[in-house]
Amino acid sequence: MRTPSGLPGTGQQRIAIHREHYDRLVEVAAAYAGQGDLERVLLTATMAGNLPWHAPVGLLGDPVLERLVVSTARAGAPAPEVDGQRDRRRVLHVLTEGYGVGGHTRLAARWIARDPRRSDVVLTNQAGPVPDTLRAAVEGTGGRVLDLAEVHHAFTGRAHALRRQMDDADLVVLHTHPSDPIALAAANLPGRRPPVLLENHADHTFWLGLGCADLVVDNRAGALRVTGDLRGVPVGRRARLPLPIPDVAPPTSRAQMREALGLEDQVAALTVGSAYKMSAIWGEGFDEVLARALERFPELVVYLVGPSPAGPWELLAGRFPGRVFALGVIPDPESLFPAMDVYLDSFPVSGGTSLLEAAMAGLPPLSLHRDVPYGDVYYAQIPGAAGPGHVGRTDEEYLGALGELVGDPELRRSRAAHAQQQVRGTNAGPGWDAALEDLYARARATAPADLDEYPVRIESPEYGARLLPLTAPMLPADGTLAPEMFSGPIADRFDRRMRYDLSVAAAHRPTLSVRVAAEWERHEAWTARLAELAVAHPRLRVSLPPVQGDDGTGAASIDRLRSVLASVGQDTETCGDLCLEAEAPDVAGLAIGEELTFTPDSLAVVEEFLASALWSDGDRALLAR
Repeated sequence: MRTPSGLPGTGQQRIAIHREHYDRLVEVAAAYAGQGDLERVLLTATMAGNLPWHAPVGLLGDPVLERLVVSTARAGAPAPEVDGQRDRRRVLHVLTEGYGVGGHTRLAARWIARDPRRSDVVLTNQAGPVPDTLRAAVEGTGGRVLDLAEVHHAFTGRAHALRRQMDDADLVVLHTHPSDPIALAAANLPGRRPPVLLENHADHTFWLGLGCADLVVDNRAGALRVTGDLRGVPVGRRARLPLPIPDVAPPTSRAQMREALGLEDQVAALTVGSAYKMSAIWGEGFDEVLARALERFPELVVYLVGPSPAGPWELLAGRFPGRVFALGVIPDPESLFPAMDVYLDSFPVSGGTSLLEAAMAGLPPLSLHRDVPYGDVYYAQIPGAAGPGHVGRTDEEYLGALGELVGDPELRRSRAAHAQQQVRGTNAGPGWDAALEDLYARARATAPADLDEYPVRIESPEYGARLLPLTAPMLPADGTLAPEMFSGPIADRFDRRMRYDLSVAAAHRPTLSVRVAAEWERHEAWTARLAELAVAHPRLRVSLPPVQGDDGTGAASIDRLRSVLASVGQDTETCGDLCLEAEAPDVAGLAIGEELTFTPDSLAVVEEFLASALWSDGDRALLAR
């Protein structure tokens, strides 16, 4: 059986498989927390947080994992207090990484530009250049951008550096990636800190931050519901701030842009959004919806920013020559607004910010919102543009509203003016400024985040299965998972020890089997050291091939093994699990796949495997039975 996403198994079966991998990562993080190893807790928590982005696990938050980060960061110290009375006129914005194209970086830059205070930005794991728009917004307030990766290699060092920046701010706003635990750790280091607001730009998916978010700030009503229902965030910690949208004049005139596009009397529609938002993730893709519109309205032409002119868009363009233009990703989609007549929201996942920008630019917006479970999480809710004429709940209602817009320029102007007025009043100007001040005042009065408010995980395999079609393109065709898939954010820090610890956590039996290469008898010191490891670790099983030229009784091999064992004070009765075997055996537990050669590194591999904190304390008793 196959899911709609194309992955093997039913949706909830896939969620259960993903959850096993996730729980394994949490188990590894717990072992490191038990050792007080904050660096490895942070690295493993990053992988655990990154896994649900690719492979949903039926959780949107995990107080169990966050407690490991928080308790290790605190190291027995009391919970930090919040000082809401600071008045340095400085706000600290924290991003994992800023991008030149994308909504959450643009949101942060616009927030900063509208706030009259000084704003500084800390980047916890920036990989590429800092976007010019973000840097310009920060420097325009007198602030600066600090890239922690340039200064601190270790995540622990970044957490302490971030906390120092927090301690010099009145308020902290997190725009971090869902998998980023650095701010979670920083906010829980000992001492007084400012209030922390988590800007919930990834509202539909798993994220880390319950243990540091004094307020969770959503921008949509549907997201508020998910924040409460599926993360358990109390009402007193849930807030809403509309997306900030600039009210600026278009860069080009309508006549100039239409001439550049070759438009004459056609009715031009624009859609802006990532390609996946228009793909057939829940049945139909946007191309199929547009095909019906293009058939019904011959004067309609459609421009799409985001999807490349390939696949379904190439087919649609071939079916309707000169009427479908998939432009790919462009840095300034707003430059197209003056030439357009209608803005069509992306489907099945809303464009959100782009829809607001189009409405502010004076385009009448139209969305298709089919009735699906938790559909409001994937649809934008725009004040004044959520009712009839702006939203179709069925295909016929949608096409009917589109037909009205295509056929009536005056209706286009009136609906555009209405949407523009509503967006301007809520998402720009004094209305948004007042909402920001109210949000800050509320954050100052809110008690510190407390993981005791989240006593249990909220399990929702059904919602997780709903996310599968969104994430399927990021998974292998056969649905298999490997740790390397989720290690990207920690790059070269995903070292051999972590690989071994994950292997031990995944093993169903607490044994490690190794096969030694031939001619071990010529390397007595090396073999003696391996024998000592077998004595010290009953979980280790060593398979030795017979010595060259031995007869069927194995007498020569036994004599040479006795000689090796005697050199370390052992004999064949007191040594560990050493076996003379002509062929490498099939093993039920962990095994090092290649034959061990006689190098120090091969013994180091065995030692590192055996040193894993993931071997349980009961192994010796189990193996002695």
